[in-house]
Amino acid sequence: MKAFQLSNRLNQFPEYIFSALNKQVVEVEKKSGRKVLNLGIGSPDFPPSRMYLNKLKEYIDEKGSHLYPGNGAIPELEEGLQHWYNSRFNVTLAQNELYPLLGSRDGVAHLPLALCNRGDEIVVPDPGYPAFTGPALMIGVKPIYYNLVAANNFKINLKELERKITRKTKYMWVNFPSNPTGQVATIEELRTLVAFAKNHNIWLLYDNAYAEITFDGFVAPSILQIEGAKDIAVEIGSFSKTFSFAGFRMGWIVGNSEIIAALAKIKSQMDSGLSLPFQKLGGFALTHPDRAWHAEMIAAYQLRRDIIIKALKTIGLDANKTKGSLYLWVNIPDRFSDSKHYAQTVLREKQILLTSGTAFGKNGTRYVRVSVCANIDSIAEYL
Repeated sequence: MKAFQLSNRLNQFPEYIFSALNKQVVEVEKKSGRKVLNLGIGSPDFPPSRMYLNKLKEYIDEKGSHLYPGNGAIPELEEGLQHWYNSRFNVTLAQNELYPLLGSRDGVAHLPLALCNRGDEIVVPDPGYPAFTGPALMIGVKPIYYNLVAANNFKINLKELERKITRKTKYMWVNFPSNPTGQVATIEELRTLVAFAKNHNIWLLYDNAYAEITFDGFVAPSILQIEGAKDIAVEIGSFSKTFSFAGFRMGWIVGNSEIIAALAKIKSQMDSGLSLPFQKLGGFALTHPDRAWHAEMIAAYQLRRDIIIKALKTIGLDANKTKGSLYLWVNIPDRFSDSKHYAQTVLREKQILLTSGTAFGKNGTRYVRVSVCANIDSIAEYL
């Protein structure tokens, strides 16, 4: 009898980091008999605006809400994205320059299929979001890493980036506000990146999922604000972070129409579109911003950020106040060999989950990522 075999593709990439961490948490909780304080995963836990939840109920109750939505944006979501980009960034979007996603990670995961062939190269940040790399490895695409390091304030070094580009390079990922470092970018810095991509004739994929999670008065720009950016760039956005709709799996991609058409063709084989109630909810939220709710959310995350920074000092960790994202990027004590060893020790001994910086690249060896998406009421009990 012929032996059953699995795909060789499974050997080309690791298990997604947070899937593995969840298993460890379950084991530690069973062994310790204590609930783990989860400062690892960046799951927005601030409740959505009641106004949006009430509208979702209305949309679910509408006749035909259960039907297949079809591919692409329905008019309500299309108009919502156009309105929001115009009012927030002064950017005009045509119908073929936008597309709904089943969460922003949906776009991140499928773009390699739309843009790359086996043997191509892509340029990604180190440290960076693991999903920039894993899906590319699945199809034989080689990630080339550029360094985001403390010596350069976790910003992109264009001279170094220049050395990473080859004739095989198809695109580069850029992500500010950054996961995991929390660093932000100015409009001037984005302008240089657009010029760089154009000069090297490569696509620029901009992950702007944390655009609306910023602190201390900073306002994040869009890559599409740069003149001519649509020639080479797309931007991915997230309802999860912007409106706390994490479990609804809602996102979008906007920008270059050629990339969006290619991604739409891939997704036509992968799913049946974003559900009608959620598309209507997205359109409503984008055209009816609950500014008081948003201000309350940002204030809550900023307060948590500041409290967690103070609390971390009690276990010998110093963290800087980041201006964006939901994370702190924190140096580990010198006595530990690496961040994986440190994170496992803290999880085992204190029942606190921190994400090892190695999950985000080799430049995370001496760092852990600390999420502010956690109930901090009992944090003193763990430290």
